[in-house]
Amino acid sequence: MYWNISTDLTGKSTWGWAQNSLVSVDTAARTFRYNHDYYLLKHLTHFVDVGANSVEATGTCDDALAFVNPDGTVVLLLRNELAHQQMVQVQVGSLTMTVNLPPDSLGTLAIRRA
Repeated sequence: MYWNISTDLTGKSTWGWAQNSLVSVDTAARTFRYNHDYYLLKHLTHFVDVGANSVEATGTCDDALAFVNPDGTVVLLLRNELAHQQMVQVQVGSLTMTVNLPPDSLGTLAIRRA
């Protein structure tokens, strides 16, 4: 749950606590930037359908979420927090995927079983 849709560039709430938010706002420059949480929520709501089940993902990606949609599509959300690209392997049930994640990225794989 997000208590703050946006915070200033310090990432603190109006009461001074560090918070995650979807958007960071630079009030002086009158600009904003979408944070990683924004993209995570965007990917989840776009690719994971109502009625999907969370399933275990194992492998070399520390930040992986996996879901099976009602139509059988397997959805993987993968995060690379490193400053360099990272080759990861992820297993969900009998499926094994290997993907090269760009630096500081969030990616989604949607696999439709034949």
